[in-house]
Amino acid sequence: MSIPFISDRQVAELLDFRTVAAALGEAFSSLASGGAAVHRRQRTDCRDLRLSTMGAVWAERGVAGVKVYPTVRGQFSFSILLFDLETNRPLAVLDGNEITRLRTAAITVLVASKAGPVRPRKLAVFGAGLQGRAQAEALSDWFDFEEIALVDPAGDRAWAQALTNKSGCSAAFTTPQAAVTGADIVVTATRSVTPVFDGAWLKDDAFVAAMGTSSPKGRELDDSTMDRASRIILEWQPQSLAEAGEVVLWEGRTSRSPFVDLPQLFAGDAPWRTAGPAITVFKSVGLGLADVVVAQLAVSRNMERDAVLERALP
Repeated sequence: MSIPFISDRQVAELLDFRTVAAALGEAFSSLASGGAAVHRRQRTDCRDLRLSTMGAVWAERGVAGVKVYPTVRGQFSFSILLFDLETNRPLAVLDGNEITRLRTAAITVLVASKAGPVRPRKLAVFGAGLQGRAQAEALSDWFDFEEIALVDPAGDRAWAQALTNKSGCSAAFTTPQAAVTGADIVVTATRSVTPVFDGAWLKDDAFVAAMGTSSPKGRELDDSTMDRASRIILEWQPQSLAEAGEVVLWEGRTSRSPFVDLPQLFAGDAPWRTAGPAITVFKSVGLGLADVVVAQLAVSRNMERDAVLERALP
């Protein structure tokens, strides 16, 4: 039996941030109601090499899958194997790089749209690599910003100009303090293991999303940011509390720290927004459920496209 393969290029052609964000919302609702379960990230180290796996069972959609990726010289290479639970057979093998890019940015959009400022005007993004660009593009597609402040010493000015042209608002590189000051949404998508800005600079009602690291030994946000937060949103507490450096290294963390995760929010056990102005932090470490969701969506879209092309044949 030949297993279909879907490349990163095909995924990029089939999916967009808005579609992925909607699918993620459905999946987290399933997780909240018991219709999905998460396979926690597993890491195996040998010398300076690492192999990691993460995945999920999405029973309500009849699929399960695992993402596997080696880490070599600090670089990742992702692949996903998706199973059809009706037939108990492999459904497809997919490149996982584009899926990872899409789902990481889309989950920020999903959470920011529900828990962030209703009408944000300024976006600050730290990091202009692959994920930083995805974050800026996804959020500027969803929200009507007036200003996008970018922070990256190696930032590409041509890309910033392209983002300006596409979003219709000014996007330019600046200093960390200038970027954070007055920002409604602040996103960190760097490889830094130390905080990238001073939490004292944040507005009293800022929404902060950090996803640059999933290591308990590194953090992009400082104690000031965590101390000031009235709410700290995690994807899924069993994994995030162990992996998120912002949480593990936070000196002010206590049993009363204001953690809430997406299953709780989608179950309605807690409100998405607080009653008054407050800083909200969303810490993302990446969840195997998100990979399985986007892989299933890509496979479904690819099958639909193949069916259309087949009907068009003479």
